[in-house]
Amino acid sequence: MKKLFIWGAGNIGRRIVGHFDSEWDIVFVESDESRAGSVYCGKQVISVKQYFEQYSDEFILVAHLHEAQSLEILQKNKVDNYFVHCDCPGEFKEPYTKENLKKYILHYLADREDYVLYGLNLYSIMIDSWLYREYKVHPYILLQSNITEDLTEKIKQKYTELNVIESIDRMKNVKEVCVCSFNYNEIKEEGRFHEFQLTDIFDCTDKIEQYYNPAIEKVYHLHKGERCFIVATGPSLKMKDLDLLKDNKEICISMNSIFYAFDETQWRPDYYVMSDYRGFSEYKEVLDRLPVKKLFLNDHDEEFWSLSHEKNIYQYHQHCEYCFDRLPKFTDNFSRKSYIGATVTYTCMQLAAYMGFEEIYLLGVDFSYANSTTENCYDHFHKEEKLSAVGYERHVKLAYEAARKYADEHGIKIYNATRGGKLEVFDRVDFDTLF
Repeated sequence: MKKLFIWGAGNIGRRIVGHFDSEWDIVFVESDESRAGSVYCGKQVISVKQYFEQYSDEFILVAHLHEAQSLEILQKNKVDNYFVHCDCPGEFKEPYTKENLKKYILHYLADREDYVLYGLNLYSIMIDSWLYREYKVHPYILLQSNITEDLTEKIKQKYTELNVIESIDRMKNVKEVCVCSFNYNEIKEEGRFHEFQLTDIFDCTDKIEQYYNPAIEKVYHLHKGERCFIVATGPSLKMKDLDLLKDNKEICISMNSIFYAFDETQWRPDYYVMSDYRGFSEYKEVLDRLPVKKLFLNDHDEEFWSLSHEKNIYQYHQHCEYCFDRLPKFTDNFSRKSYIGATVTYTCMQLAAYMGFEEIYLLGVDFSYANSTTENCYDHFHKEEKLSAVGYERHVKLAYEAARKYADEHGIKIYNATRGGKLEVFDRVDFDTLF
């Protein structure tokens, strides 16, 4: 049995635990001490205090969106035997457990002896488990350049069946290095493995056919060279501004609860995007009858997509690679995937770039929870029973920075036309001067 503690008996912990088979002994760890002694997802829950007092030599996976705080606590308690959920593939954080990645990896590595896995981490340990369970083989795992000797020894002591190697110089039969970490592009640019085939098996979104929707290719470069407005649902959004967009026949992409504005304006977005899996339950009564040309909804609800829907509803793959310490990826092919960025606005930007827009104006993107001294909560433009929603400033800002970087590298201009707000990643423009 492989033992692992998961810090976070919440959504991300629930999503990740489904990918561990019966060979893993899983225990949840919770900051809320009142939950100690309970059961979550069929697993025991203990307190953080109990983990430090009794199990601090066991590996722990930080599996929630306040990673930085937990890492500070671990380091303060001199615990370095930890993993972080954002260093695992996006498939491990999807709302319901799917086997797409596991099946792809097993098929790709079947009956192979000419490869090594690069990167000793939780993901490569899981791949080792998959391969042994299916084929009774333990692959060679090549140490990454930045792993410490102390951490390497701790992993080898706890997960004793691993075939860990420090070099492949003397392994004459090796032809391929399979990268098990998020930094494949960086490794490729370094040229360290130039004599081998270098393969990304961390982000396999382009290779897993279940993610691909050829119908979305119809909108590729459909608006080449044009401008659009991404209309968000922040509190600064005004109906008179939507009327102005309609009067000037501007192409608009909007999102989530924007339909609450439809009773107050004749404006309608041309495209609608939803990236939060909770929207399938919150908006299920309206999704099939929204007066929008095309709706793009992610693939995170099994029940919704098991039913038939209108022809203007497109399913896209939402890759859940949450990032708190690096820029998220920005897709170059929306028909195969979109990266999550912890905000639907980021998804809209990726769709807009795929459609070929060269000027993108943001409206109602308040980013009002930035620099908050309390909980990162925010309101919308409409009244609602739930007065505020939770925002993750660190993750969202990194997403905006990633969008800015992609835009700058591809000749796209993104402007912030929001009235007020706290978003300063993009150059600001006065909305009233655009017409």
